[in-house]
Amino acid sequence: MSSVKRFRGLLPLAALLAVVGVLVLASRPAELMRGVELKTLDWRFRRLSAPERHDDRIVLVMVDQASLNHYEAEGTYWPWPRGIYEAVLRYMKAAGAKTVVFDALFTNPTNADDDEVFGKALKGFGPVVLAMGSGADEDPLRATPPPAEFAVDAGPALAASAQPSLAVRMPIPAIRGGARLLGDTRAAADLDGVFRRVPLLTSMGGRLYPTLPAAAAMLATGKTLDELKPRLTDGRMLVRFHGKSVTDDPAIRTYGFHQIGDVIQSWVALEEKRTPELPLSLFKDKIVFIGMNAAGLLDNHPSPIAAVFPGTEIVAAATDNLINGDFLVHAPFFAVAILVFLSLILAGLASRLSSHAWAALGIVLSSSALLAGISCYVFTRGVWLDIVVPQLSLWLGFAAASAYGYAVEGRQKRYIQGAFAQYLSTEIVKRIADKPEMLALGGERRDVTFYFSDIQGFTTFSEQLSPEKLTKLMNRYLGEMTDTILASGGTLDKYIGDAVMAFWGAPVPCEGHALVACRAALANQARLAVLRDTFAAEGYPPVRNRIGLNSGPASIGNMGSAARLSYTAIGDNVNLASRLEGANKAYGTYILISESTRRGAGGAIEVRELDYAKVKGKNLPIHVYELLGLKGETSDDLLRKAKMFESGLPLFRARKFEAAIPVFESVLSTFGADHASDEYIERCKRYIREAPPADWDGSHALTEK
Repeated sequence: MSSVKRFRGLLPLAALLAVVGVLVLASRPAELMRGVELKTLDWRFRRLSAPERHDDRIVLVMVDQASLNHYEAEGTYWPWPRGIYEAVLRYMKAAGAKTVVFDALFTNPTNADDDEVFGKALKGFGPVVLAMGSGADEDPLRATPPPAEFAVDAGPALAASAQPSLAVRMPIPAIRGGARLLGDTRAAADLDGVFRRVPLLTSMGGRLYPTLPAAAAMLATGKTLDELKPRLTDGRMLVRFHGKSVTDDPAIRTYGFHQIGDVIQSWVALEEKRTPELPLSLFKDKIVFIGMNAAGLLDNHPSPIAAVFPGTEIVAAATDNLINGDFLVHAPFFAVAILVFLSLILAGLASRLSSHAWAALGIVLSSSALLAGISCYVFTRGVWLDIVVPQLSLWLGFAAASAYGYAVEGRQKRYIQGAFAQYLSTEIVKRIADKPEMLALGGERRDVTFYFSDIQGFTTFSEQLSPEKLTKLMNRYLGEMTDTILASGGTLDKYIGDAVMAFWGAPVPCEGHALVACRAALANQARLAVLRDTFAAEGYPPVRNRIGLNSGPASIGNMGSAARLSYTAIGDNVNLASRLEGANKAYGTYILISESTRRGAGGAIEVRELDYAKVKGKNLPIHVYELLGLKGETSDDLLRKAKMFESGLPLFRARKFEAAIPVFESVLSTFGADHASDEYIERCKRYIREAPPADWDGSHALTEK
C-alpha cells in the first residue's frame, strides 16, 4: 500500500518532467538550438576524429603560397599557364596514379596552345575528373546542361536529393574533352556558415550529374553512386572528417600532402634523367586531388576541423567516406527521445536528493558527463547523437523538479520538521523529513525502549518555592534531561508536570535501543548530580529523580483528534515503564529496569536483581533490576554489594526466611543503609509470623504506582 502511495505521489513530478521533455524536444528545430548543437558537433570532430581511419590512397597536391612565390620569382604569375599542368599529369602517369581530380574551374579560355596542351595531357592520363560550377539562378549564357556523356543514373531516393540547377559553368571544350567525369563544386554551408555537408547530385535539363566527391569516388571505384550506398542527412551527406592534412606537422596529417611546385620540379628532374625530389612511389595507385590552398586563391572555407580549411580537403574527405562506406549519420529522433527520457529520470533522481546539495549536484554533474559521454562514444562509431537537447532536458528537468520539490514536498518536510522538532533531535527530524515513509501516521507496531522519570518529593519542595523560582528550576531541569535524551537519538514523547516520557526505536529505528536507553538514564543521573550542586548554590532544595525503563512492542504513531494530534505510544509496555519508575520508592533506588531491558542491554551493563514483582495493573510477575552502571565503569563496592544482596534472594524465594535475614543484614552492616535490604528483612519477618500461601511463587505485589 505504501509503495502505491509513493507511486501516486511521484505522478505530478513525472508529469512535470514529461512537459519539460516535450518542450525541449519541440524546441530542437529552433535555429538557436541547432546552432549550439552544430558547435558541439564541431568539438567532437576536433577532439574525437581518428586520423588512422583515413584512406592512404588519397593524396593532395596543392597550389600553396610557397609554390606561387617560387614561380613568381621566375617571372610566372598567377593564373599560371594551363600548360604547366601537363607536367603534373605526365608525372602522375609515370608514377601510376589511379585517378586525378582537379578541384579548379577551367571555364574560360586562355592561350589556345596552353589549353590544347592541357587537354591532350588530360586525355593522355585517362581517368580524370574536372570541376564544373552550377547555380540556382537563371543565366541565359550558361543555361545549356552539360553533355549527356557526363550524366549518371541514380535510384529514386538519391535522385530526389539532387540539388536543382538553372545554370552551369563548365570547362572549355578543349579541356572538357579530356575528362571522364565532371563534378559539380556547388555546396552550401550550414546555418552558421560552416561546411559540414556535401550534396552528391545536381539535376539540370532532366539529367543527373555527380558532384565532385561523388564523381571522384565513382571513377576511382568503378561503382555507381547507388552501389556506393551513401547515407544522407537532409538530402546531403555529412562529411566524416578524420583530421587535417594541410599542416606543418607530417605526423598528424590525414592525407598525403605535397606542394604542386615540388611535383613539377620532380617531373623536370625525371625528364633530365635526375632523381626526382618526390619519389614516383608516392603516387602509385593513388587518388590525387589537385587544388588550391593559398590564401589569395579563395578556396578556403570554415569547417568543423578549422576556421580556415582547404575546400579540396573537404572534397577529399567526402570522397574517402564514399569509397570506404565510412559515413556519419544523424541519429533518428527516437534515439534522441530515449536520451531525453534518461536525462529526465536522472534529473528526477537528483531532485529527490535536493536537501543534500552536494549529492544532488554530484548526480547532475555525473549525469551530464554520462549523457555527453554517450553522445561522444556513438560519434566514434559514426553516429551524430544530440548533446544539447539531452543536456538541456537534464538541467531544466532538475531545476523544475527541484522547484516542485521545494514548493510541494518541501511544504511536507517543513510540516514534519515543525511537528517533530520539539521532541526529536535535529538530525532525526531531518532524516524523517527526507524519508517520510519512516513515519507511520496513524500508528504502527514497533519494538522500543520506554523511559519514564519523575522528581522525588516534587510536591513537597514545589510548595517551598515561589512560582517564578519553580518555573526557572523546572525549565533548567527538563532542558538538561531532554538534551541528553535527544542527543542519544531518543524521542521525547511528552512532559507531564515534572515527569518525562521518552522512547528509543521510533520513528527512526535504533539499533540496541535498550542499551542506548540505559546509557541515557545513567547520563541523566550523572548530569543531575552536577546540577544539584548548582541548585544548592542558588538556594534550591536537593533535586533527585527516579527513572523506569522497559523494552517491548507498542503501538506508536500520531494519535489524538482531528483538531490536535500527538506522536506518542500506547500499550502495556508503556505502562510497565511508568510503574517501574514509581516502584523505585519501594526499594530506595533511582533507576529500575525490566527483565526485557536487561536482556536487550546484555553484558554491557551492571545490575542488581531486586525482586520478582507484580507491578500495579499487571497479573504476571517480572524480574526487576536496579541499573548500577556500565560494564567496566561501575565501582567494586556496588558490585560486591549487589552480589551479596542477590545471594539472599534464592533463600527468600525458597521460604528460608530465617536464613535470608542474616544475608540482608550483612549488606546493611557492610555497606550501610540500603532500603531494599530493609524491605526484604521486613518481608522475611512478616512471612515468619504468617507463612505465604502454598502456591506462592516468590513474587511480591507492588501496590504503589
